[in-house]
Amino acid sequence: MNNNFTTTELLIQYLDGDLEGGQLDAIKKSIQDNADVREELQQLGLAKDAIKSYGLKNKVSFIHQEMMEELKQNNTSNTGGVVRKMIQYTARIAAIVILVLGSVEAYQYLTLSPKKLFNETYTAFNLHESRGQINSEIEDAFKNANMNMVIEQFNSAKIPDTKDYFFAGNAFLSQHQPAKAIDAFITLQQKNKTDNTHYFEEDIDYYLALSYLANNEPAKAIPLFEKIHSDKNNPYHQKVSSWFLIKVKHLMP
Repeated sequence: MNNNFTTTELLIQYLDGDLEGGQLDAIKKSIQDNADVREELQQLGLAKDAIKSYGLKNKVSFIHQEMMEELKQNNTSNTGGVVRKMIQYTARIAAIVILVLGSVEAYQYLTLSPKKLFNETYTAFNLHESRGQINSEIEDAFKNANMNMVIEQFNSAKIPDTKDYFFAGNAFLSQHQPAKAIDAFITLQQKNKTDNTHYFEEDIDYYLALSYLANNEPAKAIPLFEKIHSDKNNPYHQKVSSWFLIKVKHLMP
């Protein structure tokens, strides 16, 4: 039997709990060290779950068993024949996986909701260190990821700094208070316009749009996402793909 399994085959066996010893240690290390392997594992895990849901598990199991039996019967010296067989069987499994992933994508599309899409998309804003500047207490709390403190200090401030509205908006959003996040982001937009400042302009558009999603207002999010999608230089352009826009528009009543 040829022991030169592909990474994909090892990942499948890893998901099935069939690996042990050196092979298990090796694939765990590969998963930890290699982002591409982690992504493939995630996709295979999704496919495995979908296969169970759509009744395709037996098809893949049969192909896998057929492949393993034939590989056992092959002479190890016939390397070329073994490789060709593995490619054939892998292609058949891949075809099923593609079918399943397509079904999953359709299922996810049909069962989508604004909050679900928000949860799938949201990542917290990462504030880069600013040097040579005096920060407000709210900004310092935000840098320390203390969102409750950000909200507490913002609510108690008589006149927050202009930038503090952005930090407060993100803090509210992270604490599942999208309506308050919307108010903070819109206030900052208005202050930028009135004072001729440009604090977090591109960031506001993205996180305000996400706030609208979280607040079940996809119609208000669409123009902002379309603006980001149309601008290839926007730092959030890659986050707003054509497929993402289609999903947002699907949320419209």
